[in-house]
Amino acid sequence: MQMGRRQFLTTSSALVATASFAPTLLAHTNGAGQPQRYPDETWEVLDDRFKPYYVFNTPLERQWTGGLWLEGPAWNAVGRYAVFSDIPRARQMRWDEASGEVSVLREGVGHSNGNTFDRWGRLVACEHSPARVVRYEWDGSVTTLADQFQGKRLNAPNDLVALDNGGILFTDPGYGAHVDYEGHQRELELDPAIYYIDDDLDEPRLFSDALYKPNGIALSADKRTLYASDTAPSHHPDQPATISRWRLAEDGTAQGERETVVSSKDEGYDGITLDQDGNIWAGVSGGEGKDGVSVFTPDGERLARILLPEVCANLCFVGEDRNRLLMTASQSIYTLYTGARGA
Repeated sequence: MQMGRRQFLTTSSALVATASFAPTLLAHTNGAGQPQRYPDETWEVLDDRFKPYYVFNTPLERQWTGGLWLEGPAWNAVGRYAVFSDIPRARQMRWDEASGEVSVLREGVGHSNGNTFDRWGRLVACEHSPARVVRYEWDGSVTTLADQFQGKRLNAPNDLVALDNGGILFTDPGYGAHVDYEGHQRELELDPAIYYIDDDLDEPRLFSDALYKPNGIALSADKRTLYASDTAPSHHPDQPATISRWRLAEDGTAQGERETVVSSKDEGYDGITLDQDGNIWAGVSGGEGKDGVSVFTPDGERLARILLPEVCANLCFVGEDRNRLLMTASQSIYTLYTGARGA
């Protein structure tokens, strides 16, 4: 059927008039859904001291979904991508910042959990089964940095940080050995602990066994203070969830006593990261109204929450300015621009 010019103009005018009286008719753009009012409801500012880190006109963006339990994000500034883990599927995933695409980086990686890049840009990862810390070399080979301590198998290395001296500090709580999902179930041979390893050591050196379930781990901007979360309530219901810190010597040993910075019996803290001002950004589980991220001052005072529709397991700052927070949250990854810069 051919439409004459007069009929075309009449029909077009009717559509414009209809749109004028029904704004939502043209509100859907490329299937993106309803427009969203700023500020995004994900922000919950609890203290005026957080205002420099809060960006009014930025949305929470769900970059990808389809994982089973996502963990361990690590940012590669040279390649402009982040590595993260889908632990039950034993996969390392790759999120490309430029394109927003997510792809499988490696499969069959021993139920990989935490990831980091060392000072030479090599990827170092914690694996649950087999329980070990591995490094991916430039030629594609894999070096096992640690898989036992004092002749006993590690539990299930969880998270890690790289030091400037080439050493690695990692947590070993054992979650990947508790059930056949994030690894393979078996009895733990060691008490949960934090260890140090470098290429000059034949086996890890004990850093601390003071935490019940040492989990997330992070460094301050000057790399002289180590922070670690304790998800104790998962196996010790009478104990609080905490975030602690130690001063570090250049050789990766602790200087002085552990200091508890945050403690709670109402929520749990998993992965953690710091900004350049020393604030602590912690992945939180605690139910609706708590799940997401909590931001604390260096002294442990809560400044804000970033509320997510899923539990946040881990997080890191990404992007050219390290001001974009990437959060691995249960089955999805989210990003949010902030006024902070990652440490």
